[in-house]
Amino acid sequence: MNDGHLQIGYHGCDVTVRDALVFGNLSPASSDNQYDWLGPGFYMFEGDADRALAFAETAANQPQRRLTARPIATPAVVGCIFSVHRCLDMTTRAGRLEFENAYLLLHARRIVTGEQVPMNAAANSGDEEMLLRGLDRAVFQFIHAKRAGTHSSEHFQAVRGAFRQGPEIAPSSGFHRDSHVQIALRDFTCIKGWFLPHGEQLLDDAQMANARAALQTAQLNYAKVRRRA
Repeated sequence: MNDGHLQIGYHGCDVTVRDALVFGNLSPASSDNQYDWLGPGFYMFEGDADRALAFAETAANQPQRRLTARPIATPAVVGCIFSVHRCLDMTTRAGRLEFENAYLLLHARRIVTGEQVPMNAAANSGDEEMLLRGLDRAVFQFIHAKRAGTHSSEHFQAVRGAFRQGPEIAPSSGFHRDSHVQIALRDFTCIKGWFLPHGEQLLDDAQMANARAALQTAQLNYAKVRRRA
């Protein structure tokens, strides 16, 4: 993924965000919350529109989980064409070695300073997956910070990782229902264009008005949940 060839990713979002990105009325925003296991970036599911839609639907149906920084009222998916030359690819041996070395160095420095090393943790009691990725995020941020003072040709434009998620499909198969490959895009100059998944259409004016009204209601509810927390 470091040779600059074209890639396709799918981003689950509200339908108003989808149309705004396609029309060019909105720029992508970097996500940086507790669930972002690859560190800060614009998150996409590699080549899997269905998985992106499932994420958007979960975020819309379970707003209390705060899976997105902003609420989703009408789940949708937008496709992105991008080209990356420098990717920290965690599906490769080189990527995992980079991460391992960074973790060991971060851990050593935290021991010297007396700071606690963040840990990955389950979001809720009973969860089998570690969805709160404090440790992973800290290591990726450490890697990016180390390269920040170097020549721009050494900066990672994206981070890519494969995540095993959901129940096992068949006993001992190793295949899990919600597994996916995700990309956290850091350099938005890599983006070549946006598109709608096959069979989807942009909203007309009346549909957009309804979608915006639904999103406004969702935003008010999101704010109430935040204040209670």
